[in-house]
Amino acid sequence: MLCRNSDQRPPLTRDGRCCLRDPVARGSGVASRERGSAVCGLLLVLGVLSVAFAGSGGQRHAAETGLSASRDSAGASSSRAAGPVPLAPGVSIDWGQPAVLVDAQVVLLHGPLEFFACGPGKEHESILRLNASATHIYMALGLIGLNPGHPPVWDNAIGDYGRPTGDLLDITCEWEEGGQSRSADAFEWLREIEFSRRPISRPWVFAGSLRLADGTLAAEKSGAVFAVVDFPEGLVGLTGRHSSSNRELWLEAATDRIPPLGTPVRLVLRPARPREYQVEVDFRGEVFVEGRYVTPAHLADLLLLARQIEPGRLQSLNLIGVLRADQERLRRELAAAGCGEDVVRFQSLPRRPAGTTEPGGG
Repeated sequence: MLCRNSDQRPPLTRDGRCCLRDPVARGSGVASRERGSAVCGLLLVLGVLSVAFAGSGGQRHAAETGLSASRDSAGASSSRAAGPVPLAPGVSIDWGQPAVLVDAQVVLLHGPLEFFACGPGKEHESILRLNASATHIYMALGLIGLNPGHPPVWDNAIGDYGRPTGDLLDITCEWEEGGQSRSADAFEWLREIEFSRRPISRPWVFAGSLRLADGTLAAEKSGAVFAVVDFPEGLVGLTGRHSSSNRELWLEAATDRIPPLGTPVRLVLRPARPREYQVEVDFRGEVFVEGRYVTPAHLADLLLLARQIEPGRLQSLNLIGVLRADQERLRRELAAAGCGEDVVRFQSLPRRPAGTTEPGGG
């Protein structure tokens, strides 16, 4: 696989540098400016194409002013054409939402996953194969105001990949089945291998992949487009550390919820919406989100994502008969993960009467 060897470190050149030109990972100001210039140029070209398709005054103004990929410009949807506007093969933009629409089809119903949706070559580990270019998806997300960050970057200090960055988005699947229109959150098609349950819904990260020496996106060549494990070239991914080792894959296809093989599916990519989580800590000091057990690190990850969408958001943690020692331990673990008193608020509740169900109980 691209940019991975047996110990998952990115491949290096003879002088010890990463062979992928990633301005974020390498910290090169020149490379960063080159990447920014290339992105702006491509955004401008695609903006002109979108004007040709839509012919609306709002889009024409955006193209003439350089197509700033900001939410302010993307939010001026009232002047844009109604309904989806084709941008490139398999990619459309619904300016009214705003949302990016991407065509795909079901190619896998069983087995562990490294991707939710992939380009050619990864079909054996992905539920969907995209009928669209990773580059066009990248551009379309920029046009609706989402800014890329960087994929997971190898950190020698921790011997693992670090957290990906970028604006957050939600993914919905739409398809026809039995003559009826159906839709589902992407997480409804996934199942955690360890707990045999649906993952807690969370935003996806527009990491942006990496640019190769020839200027193309690494995800275009590798097929690593919508990743559910740590991929240093992924276009869109998830936070939290999820190894791509076959022995440690954390998700599998939820076969009973996925339409038949070959079913055409449209992915709807929107800026992430705020989420409300019900968080409880039981008398054993264990944490439950929406009634499902999570580790403190998992909880911190969810809370940091929610705060990225809503800066200043404060999450209440309901303590049910929790010992003071367990409360302080949890407070320290969350603080170490970046969730201090400005992120979480502990509030004690009386323990449930005998005979009632504790979080995560039967």
